[in-house]
Amino acid sequence: MPDLRASDADREAAVEALRHHAVAGRLDSEELEERVEKAYAAKLLSELAELQVDLPRLAVRPQPPADRPRRIPRMPGRLAFTYRWHSPADAKVTMRELMTFVVPPMERWGYDLTQRFDGRLRFERETRPLWTIPVAILLFPFGLLALLYKDRERVTIDLDEGEHGTQLVASGVAALPVRRAFAELED
Repeated sequence: MPDLRASDADREAAVEALRHHAVAGRLDSEELEERVEKAYAAKLLSELAELQVDLPRLAVRPQPPADRPRRIPRMPGRLAFTYRWHSPADAKVTMRELMTFVVPPMERWGYDLTQRFDGRLRFERETRPLWTIPVAILLFPFGLLALLYKDRERVTIDLDEGEHGTQLVASGVAALPVRRAFAELED
């Protein structure tokens, strides 16, 4: 019988199981990182199974029903937000994953990574509001001072490592697409 090709969902499930084993102490951070790389590169289901052959099989737990509906932002504009979610991995592995999967999209949205500590990432973006251009034109030459004004958006992600993984909190002021992306991560 031919081996079946792995889907994205299969790869994500394998990575989640590996993270669970790392939290349980069966894998150290280097082994976890190595196996996660192999899981994302796997083409076949047998390759995913090989990554867990030396680990006990996890009992499948049904997802508990949601107590409250997820808050997906709908209001356009730059608004304040705070979202929390949990990672089963330790803070070091979680920070690597943030650097791999969160920093590039934030940079595409125009944010610069201005601070990176062990437990914190801070992104900032400066934009010139549209109102400054008509003010500069209508009140020339003094209106040119309006062009010096810039709005600043700041997003901070804090990591708090605990006994059962890492708690993440993203907060700040951002546009709708950024707020929606963080809302999807929320527990």
